Amino acid sequence: MLVSVEPAFIWIIIAVILGVAELFTGTLVLAMVAGGAALAAIGAGLGAPLWLQAVLFAAGSAASIWGLRPFLRQALDTSSDSQTMGTRAIQGKEATVLEKIDASGGLVEIAGDNWTAYPLEPDQVLEPGDHVTVVEIKGATVIVWKQG
Repeated sequence: MLVSVEPAFIWIIIAVILGVAELFTGTLVLAMVAGGAALAAIGAGLGAPLWLQAVLFAAGSAASIWGLRPFLRQALDTSSDSQTMGTRAIQGKEATVLEKIDASGGLVEIAGDNWTAYPLEPDQVLEPGDHVTVVEIKGATVIVWKQG
C-alpha cells in the first residue's frame, strides 16, 4: 500500500530538521533556510504547484539570509564590550579620587557614581584629583591602583 504524503507536511519536516540543525551550528543560515521551507509549506497548504513551492522556498530563504540575518546577528552579538553590564563593566575603567584613599578607604567617582575605594597596595596613598584604574570590585567597594 502506497501512502500519499501532503507536500506541506514534507516542507514542515524539512523546516523542523533545519531548525534543529541550526541549534548545533549557531550561524543562523539554517534557520533562515528553515524559514524558506516554512514559506513553501504555506504555499503547499494553499494548493500551490510544486514549481511555485520551490520558488517560495528559494525566495524566502534568500530574503531571510540577506535581509533578516544581518540584523539578527547584530542583536545576538555578545562579543561587544558595549554590552558588558554590572560590575564587570566597571573593571578596568578610570576613576577620579574624590576623598583621600589609604588603607582605611576613601571615595572615587566612576562614570558619575561614587564608590568606596581601597588602594591595591596597602601602603599607597591617593589624593583627591588623582586618576586611578579600577582593578577589582568587591561587593560595593572597588580596589584601585595608580601607576607611578
